[in-house]
Amino acid sequence: MTVPEGLRCPGFLVACMAVMACGTDTFAADRIEYATRIKPLLRERCFSCHGALKQESGLRLDTVAGMVKGGDSGAAIDRGKPDASLILERVAAEDAFSRMPPEHEGEAFTAQQVDLLKRWIAEGAKGPPDERPEADPKDHWAFRAVVRPEVPPLREAGWAKNPVDAFIAKQHQAHGLTPQTEAPRIILLRRLHLDLIGIPPTADEIEAFLADSSPDSYEATVERLLDDLRHGQRWARHWMDVWRYSDWWGLGDQLRNSQKHIWHWRDWIVDSLNEDLPYDEMVRLMLAADELHPNDLGKLRATGYLARNYYLFNRDQWMEETVEHVGKAFLGLTMNCAKCHDHKYDPIEQADFYRMRAFFEPYHVRNDVVPGQPNLDRDGIPRAFDALLDAPTYLFVRGDSRNPDKSAAISPGVPALLAFRELAIEPVELPTTAWRPDFRPWVLENQAKSAQEALDKATENLRKAREQASAPSVEQAEAEKKQAAVTLAELNLAVAEAELESVRSRIDATRASAPGADEGKAREANVAAVRAERQLALAKARRAVAQAETKLSQAAADKKDAVAKELENATNAAQNAGKLAESPVGDDAAFTSFAGAAWMPTRFLNSTKDDPAVRFPERSTGRRKALAEWITDRRNPLTARVAANQIWMRHMGEPLVPTVFDLGRNGVPPANQELLDWLAAELMDNGWSMKHLHRIIVTSAAYRLSSSVRGGDASAANDPDNRHWWRRVPIRLESQAIRDSVLALAGTLDTTAGGPSVAAAQQAASTRRSLYFFHSNNDRNLFLETFDEAIVTDCYRREQSVVPQQALALANSALVIDASRRIAERLAKGAADDADFIRKAFREVVGIEAGDAEFEAGIAALQAWRDLPDGSDGDARARFVWALINHNDFVTLR
Repeated sequence: MTVPEGLRCPGFLVACMAVMACGTDTFAADRIEYATRIKPLLRERCFSCHGALKQESGLRLDTVAGMVKGGDSGAAIDRGKPDASLILERVAAEDAFSRMPPEHEGEAFTAQQVDLLKRWIAEGAKGPPDERPEADPKDHWAFRAVVRPEVPPLREAGWAKNPVDAFIAKQHQAHGLTPQTEAPRIILLRRLHLDLIGIPPTADEIEAFLADSSPDSYEATVERLLDDLRHGQRWARHWMDVWRYSDWWGLGDQLRNSQKHIWHWRDWIVDSLNEDLPYDEMVRLMLAADELHPNDLGKLRATGYLARNYYLFNRDQWMEETVEHVGKAFLGLTMNCAKCHDHKYDPIEQADFYRMRAFFEPYHVRNDVVPGQPNLDRDGIPRAFDALLDAPTYLFVRGDSRNPDKSAAISPGVPALLAFRELAIEPVELPTTAWRPDFRPWVLENQAKSAQEALDKATENLRKAREQASAPSVEQAEAEKKQAAVTLAELNLAVAEAELESVRSRIDATRASAPGADEGKAREANVAAVRAERQLALAKARRAVAQAETKLSQAAADKKDAVAKELENATNAAQNAGKLAESPVGDDAAFTSFAGAAWMPTRFLNSTKDDPAVRFPERSTGRRKALAEWITDRRNPLTARVAANQIWMRHMGEPLVPTVFDLGRNGVPPANQELLDWLAAELMDNGWSMKHLHRIIVTSAAYRLSSSVRGGDASAANDPDNRHWWRRVPIRLESQAIRDSVLALAGTLDTTAGGPSVAAAQQAASTRRSLYFFHSNNDRNLFLETFDEAIVTDCYRREQSVVPQQALALANSALVIDASRRIAERLAKGAADDADFIRKAFREVVGIEAGDAEFEAGIAALQAWRDLPDGSDGDARARFVWALINHNDFVTLR
């Protein structure tokens, strides 16, 4: 055989001869691997119906032995005989009614997947001899009750600071890991400040901490920061991510999502965290404050959690998102997976999704008037209330809202797996002022105050108009114009007087209509209020006539006919108003209550037009109260675990359970379940105090570890992903902490707490904390968005991306350039020389001590910048600070 020139290579010939020598055994090495190729496929497509969750037709496919054994129809596979294997027949069936999995249960097998299964069976359907079936879903770690584990004994004393470290040390010992040393004190101080209050320490705080050699200086710093009001602001943003905080958005001024003034909920979160309101109580209030504390506006702010879910166009979507995110945020369960069919991994039936929906079916959203502000457009408390008491819940066949199964309404309930207590759903009789909020004293006071202010303004305007009219006028036209202004001011005053009288009459009628009041006096007050309203309508109609007359006198010739028609209509309306004002008040006449149209939420259910306004019922169903009490019951195995996992992740950079919103069977199990369970138990056993859990975590030795890998080669080899916490995880700061740090270092951060969100158009010039920026699906601050701002639809865990735009934002933004100059000027005032300036800059801006290399490079850079044609001391220092802000360590929590 002649070998082509290009193939005359000894290595190539050896390889060819080796392949020929192997013969058919070469292809034997390419056998289908069951564990990596077949079982994952069956798990994805088949286990939900033929595994531990269910055994349709008596068949289990979670082991090879189960497939050989088969079910009601016989064996699923016949080893070596794919054409005789029932499983292949069913997954490859062309008829949709015969094909498995059923269309509503998941995607059909592709041709390649069918071929893969066929080849595996043809090869003998080999599987591991010790293969075990799926465990009972009820025995899944997250579904077992939280039992406080014993704290492991320490083999080596000295390293551990508290029980957290004992659980960490147990993992170290099991995996041959040596923890890194404790981080330098200046890094620890920056870590604590940014972690607990969201801004870096000041120069004075750094100096005091480094100079304090007392054994409890670290713990004292922790307490100081936990007591700082900025702690609530820092951690509110974390929980706002989880609870999907969003300001309202829509099209133009149309509110389509969330609610106006939702910032009241944000302020409640901040206040609650600063007060260390127990986590379980926070959950209860967010879900049911209107049933638990129906007259407490401070607590009703919490139901902004539910008000945020409002969606104008589709109530089904509103309800479905509520169920989904209650499940993910509080229970770590993907309830939404059961909307269309039984859950594929967790023991949650499709009906369970709708049982959960039934808890929320009656609720709606309204705004309550706040003291001092009668105008709901300007302010109000967005809150939940039960409006649709009798609204039924139906299961949607295959999740299609167009196909509800109306054969039976579904009652509220929880998955059987978690039915550790009987749900006692009892209607809540509401106090009068909860369903008649116009009886609240400040509502009446607001209306009277507003009407009086309008009258005072109208009186002053008339005085000014008469004063101007009394002044000599050169031209007749000017005099006539001044007199017209007086006439209009007189009419405005008449309207304001009638408005005040109407408000006073309505106040009297409102008070007289309270339950149990004298019916005769109530009737008299009602008649007086109706008469006052008619007089107000007449005053407004007369003013409209005068305005139309003035408009006609000033109209151009081609507009006079149209304006004349306006005048005719206004005159007719005034005549009708006059007749009505003089007519007797009938028995069916009623005054306009302060709980009238402005209080009634227009809403969209599932029709093609706005449905009628909702009246406020005298009672609430009690459903959400029952649900909230079940979620926060000490026996619920999920709630505390979810909260502890979130808190741990935001302190330590990585969660104990990576799938933070899915603790179910499809989630990733915790690397240290004992530690998670101990933290969950510790949270509950200490009154659900989150500050207690913060304190435990940040005072642990594990929290204080260095993030450096220097000297940790052996540990890195044994645990390259640091799953067992042998070192600290560096954390890229969230967008808010980055921006707030820049402003804090510049001394320009506005520390004002609470209040309305800063509008998008005002944010570029604002120095308020980023927490207070208007943040919605339509309006997101570009700087914050660049550094992975929270997505309002869901953000259970922030992204930590690295993209070029981030470097550009830090390098070019006016925020950073202006701050660099201010920071440099402040540092220079107390600096003895360049070296001292460099030392201070490194300490305050990036939180490290400058070494010899940093001093040498820094001094050279300062001098080089001074030597530029337009260089100066101030410019050089500003450039130096700018360079540090652009350093990776500025945006990283080491």
